[in-house]
Amino acid sequence: MSGPDPSENYTIGWICVLAKEQTAAIMMLDKVHGDICKKSNDPNSYTLGSIGQHNVVIACLPLNRGRSHTVATIAVWLTSTFPSIRLCMLVGIGSGIPPKVRLGDVVAGVEWQLGEHKAHEKTAKTSHPPSILLSALTKLESLHEMYGSKVSEYLIKVRENERLAQKYLVSDALRDPLFEEDHEKIGEKHANSAAASDVNDSLWRMGFAQNTNPEPREPRIHYGLIASSGSSVEDKATRDNLDSIHGSRRLLCIDKVVSDLADDFPCIVIRGICDYADERRRDCKGWEEPAAAVSAAFAKEVLSVLLEVEVAGLPTIKSRGSDIRSSDFQLDFFFD
Repeated sequence: MSGPDPSENYTIGWICVLAKEQTAAIMMLDKVHGDICKKSNDPNSYTLGSIGQHNVVIACLPLNRGRSHTVATIAVWLTSTFPSIRLCMLVGIGSGIPPKVRLGDVVAGVEWQLGEHKAHEKTAKTSHPPSILLSALTKLESLHEMYGSKVSEYLIKVRENERLAQKYLVSDALRDPLFEEDHEKIGEKHANSAAASDVNDSLWRMGFAQNTNPEPREPRIHYGLIASSGSSVEDKATRDNLDSIHGSRRLLCIDKVVSDLADDFPCIVIRGICDYADERRRDCKGWEEPAAAVSAAFAKEVLSVLLEVEVAGLPTIKSRGSDIRSSDFQLDFFFD
């Protein structure tokens, strides 16, 4: 008589697209579990482990299959192989909307998927994260106001790994074009009255300064709208056009990934800012790995305020009876 199926022990799905996002996610696990057998036609790569009270499955998109495998494809196989999954997090990197956010910050919240009908009429639909995840974000927002974020604390594990530390942590070698522009503006303003240190102090208070201290500046956590556009945005006009589609909504990040998930799929999106959604994008080299690390660290912090008993009380995604894949979203997924 066979024993219990180990795949049923996992309740949280953590979905990545890039290998660097998967690496950062694995570094956040408190414990790594052994692999289990999966169906031979399941294309996903899985890493199993635990974070606090939760057993987590990290799933990543197969290499070189961008056009034929969307995030929804990952989710379909994930919830088939691990039938007890109740919640998912889409964790990785994205482009920030300056000056609202800056490189190395984190944006978490609701995703807007942009589509286009045959008549080229722009459409957009929003995701609806379950209340348990939105409540976790609300709780974290208050905890951060009172005590600060634990993201830097969770990055200690990365700092202790010599193979990863140089690539996955913010260093003085990284350029932030937004910082350089504001440094120049404030430098001109204080040219006759302030020393260089005063300029840095002014920028630091504005949130734009690069940290010259040994310890990295703690990333800011933003809560708002993440547009899933399916392509890179490299000019201000295109970015502002996307922003206008959302009207007065708080667009903070543009995600190159088209998730193609149904709007009632129980997940939140977490993105570390690796570049800017305008002409500055090409000047943001080297930020993808640090952005992946901070988004993974914040995802771990979200799990830290989720009670296992609350998650266990939710229906499994497989039992919900609704389609995982969006029925009306038509943009193809592709890598940049």
